[in-house]
Amino acid sequence: MKDSYDPLSEKLPANAPIADPALLSALARWEHLTVPQLEEEFRLNEDRFRAWVQDPANADRPMQEFPEYIDRLAIDSLIERRTWME
Repeated sequence: MKDSYDPLSEKLPANAPIADPALLSALARWEHLTVPQLEEEFRLNEDRFRAWVQDPANADRPMQEFPEYIDRLAIDSLIERRTWME
């Protein structure tokens, strides 16, 4: 499988005027990776997310406060997009 590059961070603003700048930045950080690389990054993010959730200091905090929440959304979105496009 060849490396895939889908500049979603550039395409999204033209098609979604309400695009969140933080999400666009996160997409730009990850969109150069291949699907297997994205899947590995998501797995690593998931491990950190689970540790964050299990920390008693975060017991009453919403998941959106996880420091890598936007990255998590971006990676998951890229995986889903690539799965359907490639």
